[in-house]
Amino acid sequence: MNDITIDHAGLTLAASVYGRPDAPPVLLLHGISNSRDVWYDWAVELSDRYRVYALDFRGHGHSARAGSYSIADYVSDAEATLAAIGVPTRVVGHSLGGVVAGALAQREHPLVHSVLMLDPAWYFGDPEEFHRTVYPQRFALLIGLITRLREAKAPLDAWYAAVANTPHPAGGIFADHMAHRQILSHASALQRQDPACWALPMRDVFASLDTTQPFVRPTRLIRCDTALGAAFVDEHAALIHAVNPSLDMTHYVGSDHFPQRTYAFADRFRRDLGAFLRDG
Repeated sequence: MNDITIDHAGLTLAASVYGRPDAPPVLLLHGISNSRDVWYDWAVELSDRYRVYALDFRGHGHSARAGSYSIADYVSDAEATLAAIGVPTRVVGHSLGGVVAGALAQREHPLVHSVLMLDPAWYFGDPEEFHRTVYPQRFALLIGLITRLREAKAPLDAWYAAVANTPHPAGGIFADHMAHRQILSHASALQRQDPACWALPMRDVFASLDTTQPFVRPTRLIRCDTALGAAFVDEHAALIHAVNPSLDMTHYVGSDHFPQRTYAFADRFRRDLGAFLRDG
């Protein structure tokens, strides 16, 4: 693995690169409260077959803070990374990253080979659809937590404890469902994130996304369990199929928002990710 920086019109983006230079490229995109570290285990696992790039979006991880945090901005970060890769690339995105991946799939982008959207926040720009999810409440709690820990100048251990001990929708706490490395990566990402990422209402963050436009690149979508905190809820499946009737969509019943990070769904995600990378 090597860490690299990408100059995006004067904004410095951080990324990690794994695998052989001659292998097919894959770009991994994280969610709004994470960083590229969340993909570390998967990047290592894939690196014997693929050239894997994991990006920190602006204001996240080790990328620079910016003056604007909209979907259009995050999409531009991914496009700058694709330009640095320079050849058609398979794009895998979770949550916010899934929205960015989907926005790329709506374009005849020569550097996008295919897209996998993992529980994307696809309809967060529509207030009615956003309020079908748990995220208005969840984000309010998260912003409150971030504010308290920042004001207290809390050490990383306090951020770790906050993530680890958060009640999990399937029962117990998050530490019961995911490994130490995943908790640490989330805690570290929250500690480093630019608070301005949360300054705009979700409808404004997602305002530039047109969900009525179909995907023109091969696209697959994995959705999670509405009852366990999915960002892409049951009602959204009908909405997206109305625009993309042939969309390949898989439903992870019993999964929270993070199937790629939890013990219960790691093997299933491994199979589906492998199928996408082979066939997508």
